[in-house]
Amino acid sequence: MSSCFLATYRPLVMNRDGREAIRRHAFPPFIDGSCRREPDFESLFPSITATCRGRNFAPRLQDGDRIAYLTAKGKYLDDSERGWRLVAVLKVIKRLSSHREAAAWYAEKRQPLPSNCFVEGNLPKPYEFTNGDPPAKIKKQVAATGDFARAIRLWDRTYRRRITDWPVFLVTQADFIELNNPPQLHEEQLRAVFGKIPGTRNPPNIACEKRDRLVKLAIG
Repeated sequence: MSSCFLATYRPLVMNRDGREAIRRHAFPPFIDGSCRREPDFESLFPSITATCRGRNFAPRLQDGDRIAYLTAKGKYLDDSERGWRLVAVLKVIKRLSSHREAAAWYAEKRQPLPSNCFVEGNLPKPYEFTNGDPPAKIKKQVAATGDFARAIRLWDRTYRRRITDWPVFLVTQADFIELNNPPQLHEEQLRAVFGKIPGTRNPPNIACEKRDRLVKLAIG
């Protein structure tokens, strides 16, 4: 039996550096802001890996599972108050045991590799394509030296260590996705569905009827 999950991520539009990347490169505002987009919403088949959360999320997912992705809480675009945006509802259609298998799968479908597929030749995004918000230790080094290329190498290395330990790769299809102006959700709506504001650091397994209710509140 498939399961349902609720997850959050930090979109490119969330901070000033990300908004500058959007302005310069015409990126959709609500793609992920890191050097390895996680999840990668830009693929025809969006992908989920252990890049950011290690063992806490991707290894738990199986074929048929569905995930509702919200932004982290914040003010976006012309929002008058802090809240969330429902960006995507994804269904896992293929669980693969390695990134090399994933690369072969996308090649067979004649699709570009997602950013979060760690195989030779698939490089991380340049610093100017990101939200400029790597881990604090790396960010401090960037501030001191201005060596953005080194920052990307270090940032990417932290992700590579995780996927070495947890190499599972999830291919999904989008039941819903909106990367330019996704629908808003407010605190009272989340409380109405869950009775509280659910934690998403380790994305919770939720009742699928609650996921459906949340989606209906957002998009009707």
